[in-house]
Amino acid sequence: MADLPPEWLWVRDLPEGGQAHTFVVKRASGTDSTLYVLKRLKNPERADYFEREIQACTTLDHPNILKLAQHGQTPKGKLFLIAEYCEGGSLAEGKPNFDTPGDGLRFFQQIVAGVAHAHSHQPPICHLDLKPENILLRHGRPVVGDFGICFIKDDQVTLTKEGPRGSMYYCAPELRNPKISGVARPMAADVYSLGKILYWLFTGDVYDGHEEDYANEASRHLAHLLPMHAQFAFIDELVAETVRRNVTGRPSGAPELLDRVKRTVERIDAAGHVLDLRVPQRCLYCAVGTYQLAHERFGDRGYGPLFPDIELRRNPPYNAVQPVQPDIYENLKNAAYAILGSKGRGGPLFLVCDYCGNVQYFRFDLTKDGHGENWRP
Repeated sequence: MADLPPEWLWVRDLPEGGQAHTFVVKRASGTDSTLYVLKRLKNPERADYFEREIQACTTLDHPNILKLAQHGQTPKGKLFLIAEYCEGGSLAEGKPNFDTPGDGLRFFQQIVAGVAHAHSHQPPICHLDLKPENILLRHGRPVVGDFGICFIKDDQVTLTKEGPRGSMYYCAPELRNPKISGVARPMAADVYSLGKILYWLFTGDVYDGHEEDYANEASRHLAHLLPMHAQFAFIDELVAETVRRNVTGRPSGAPELLDRVKRTVERIDAAGHVLDLRVPQRCLYCAVGTYQLAHERFGDRGYGPLFPDIELRRNPPYNAVQPVQPDIYENLKNAAYAILGSKGRGGPLFLVCDYCGNVQYFRFDLTKDGHGENWRP
């Protein structure tokens, strides 16, 4: 094969990218049977991006980031890099199947760990083109590759609408349209892309709700699409946090997201329950039945609306004529008194198993914020 570094032998061609020729190669010495991938720049006008990719991959050292074996110029003066060969191809070529939400989330955690390492580097390195095609599989382990349009904070590169933006289906909204200025948060843009990848890992579909927050589209939630595992609701919380249109509403970068992913894995491993009254919850005692809202199971009984939603809990009504804040839990207390014979405080919420009758009891006045902010709806 012409125009390869003399110490490397061509093995076979790989599909051609937009900016480079790629080949599987091995060392000419014969002392190393390991296969590698050689990427050779074909468009000299993209040399700055190619050099930035080399800089990123030689700077970063993490098991979930593609490792370079060599880089330089071919005998004909073309830039090249040689990286580890990932025999599993890309995620887009072969999405793994996960038995449980926890298995899939642990796989995703490895991807986030690689990006978090790049974000924690000094200066920070932001990928800006995270998508399944750029996540490779090596011995079943995800490896983040293709840093061709990455942003290195001190490299004086200005991101504009003519500059790098990444894939339209995975790119953050703020990188798709107007010019990016000093207020841009490229690490938060990577977080957005990671959220899209998380959704894709379980569905095989691209969540294309570019302009809306995921939290507002319950029909597309994993817990709705995959109801066999209630714990998908935990993962829905992560997706909702990451794909927000408002950049300030997302985790600031992959290190913060990694902490949240780890916490979610711990909740799943501990068989925790998501605090969402819309999600079916298996009984902790018999593990056969599911919990129902006691006040709904036993009916209205003339009390009127019983359970105050989150907006009412945050902002109870105020009576200007009689300046005494009403007890928004009064109807719920009365229902609880009638059902269980005990008039609790703070609007007790009772969940009752429809199989064995096990009862779970909650008081929002004793939560950290005093009104159950972590509960939905």
